[in-house]
Amino acid sequence: MIYLIGGPPRVGKSTLAWMLLDRDGIPGCPTDALVSMLQRAAPEHGVRHGTHADKAVRAQPFLIEFVRATAESLDDSDPLDGYVVEGDIVTPAAADAVAALGVPLSCVFLGNTELTTEHLRAAPDWLDGADDTTYRKIAAWVREQSTALREACTAGGHAYIELRAGHTKGLERAYSALVERA
Repeated sequence: MIYLIGGPPRVGKSTLAWMLLDRDGIPGCPTDALVSMLQRAAPEHGVRHGTHADKAVRAQPFLIEFVRATAESLDDSDPLDGYVVEGDIVTPAAADAVAALGVPLSCVFLGNTELTTEHLRAAPDWLDGADDTTYRKIAAWVREQSTALREACTAGGHAYIELRAGHTKGLERAYSALVERA
């Protein structure tokens, strides 16, 4: 089983992936590793870190191939054999493309339509040295991306979990949604 976790930055994707590892022993990989590899080793594809609109679109073929290859390495006879792929390039469109390949899949998308600059500042290493304007712009971008993701999930029938004030409860709902669909 492949577990896909998508959403914009700073909404809890990595925390949810760690929950699956801690509780169920399911290993995984953040898509940041895939983006870094493509940015450095194959810059001609235009996949790079950042908040640009085409990041997920450019990375999608590589993400789909990574997930397909990972699924092939799993033991189909073991219902507990799984792998988590999480990151901001995991989109409903990518999940649909992976599902169309017949890959056993459970996915959930996280968002935060009320993200504040204070929440971003709680992880200073992420925007190390950024000014107030940058924090405000990124927080607004995450809120906009969360709204668009919620709409895409509603249209496509994917699970979307809003992680605003009740972050811990929301993560528990997201965890349940992933394991129940598995």
